[in-house]
Amino acid sequence: MRISPAILLSLIILSGCGGSAEKPAAETATQTAAPMSAAPAAEQAPAQNPLAGTEWRLVAFQSMDDSVGTTVPEDPTKFTMRLNPDGTVNMSLDCNKANGKWTIKPSSDINSGNFEFGQLAGTRALCPPPNLDEKVVSQAQYVRGYLLKNGRLHLSLMADGGIFVWEPHPDVPFQSSADKDLEAAILKAQPDYKKAVVDIDGASQRARYVYGRVDLNGDGKDEVFAYMLGSFFCGTGGCTMFLFTEDKGQYTLINDFSLTRIPVLVLAEKTKGWHNIAWEQSGGGAPMTYQSYVFNGKKYGKGKSMPKDKEPQGLKYLAGELEFDKGVVLEPIK
Repeated sequence: MRISPAILLSLIILSGCGGSAEKPAAETATQTAAPMSAAPAAEQAPAQNPLAGTEWRLVAFQSMDDSVGTTVPEDPTKFTMRLNPDGTVNMSLDCNKANGKWTIKPSSDINSGNFEFGQLAGTRALCPPPNLDEKVVSQAQYVRGYLLKNGRLHLSLMADGGIFVWEPHPDVPFQSSADKDLEAAILKAQPDYKKAVVDIDGASQRARYVYGRVDLNGDGKDEVFAYMLGSFFCGTGGCTMFLFTEDKGQYTLINDFSLTRIPVLVLAEKTKGWHNIAWEQSGGGAPMTYQSYVFNGKKYGKGKSMPKDKEPQGLKYLAGELEFDKGVVLEPIK
């Protein structure tokens, strides 16, 4: 039996998103976090655009054919979509990346209306089944409508094609599994971190690190923040944080930030094609503020400073309760 998109969207409005998932329902629990607040719309986007500057993760694809049912990704965090205010879209789809354009024509209540993707360009690695990355890329061109309901974004396909269901992207926690290539890049960036220096009077003063990945410039490749822990890298105002580009395990240093604090806020606004970033700043008796950084074409430099009660709107990376013991031990240069 086939059900029209109009009937299914009406059912969603009356009863919320539902369906018989192929994976356990616990994997698709709705997050309570709201999407990133919309930034001022660019010329390409309408004046009232509820989706500009938001980021989502895929929780289900609902087929109109009940013999197919609902397909749910095993890990929704691997299927993310950022709708940029300038009309571009960046997707992370399991082991692949995709980029393109998007347009929107909201109805009078702005919670529903017309939505379309332009042609998506991306990588074509072979990801594990159920190959939702291929479905998103191949079916995105047929998306014609959107509905915001119960905090979720429903993108409906033309010709009874189905509905992609997205929920707001949550804060992204820091990672703490060892990465030897990243460690080598950190040691290259900090050549004074030597065994003779950190092992004083027989006591080991090994530093530790955590890290996070985010595509800051929309090129389909993640940049990497490496946040350091321990007395060698930290002071009263915070700790050193490195920012690298990464390509096939090869890391290149962009920035060496001193006295930083996590989480890192990745803002919707861009400078020279890179997202602005910000974090808390304090120390030396000065009141806590938020310090932003903007890209100058080669690296990040300081932007405007904001008071603590004016937290910038953005997605938080390297989030979570951080303790020294949670970091990965960094062995010094011998």
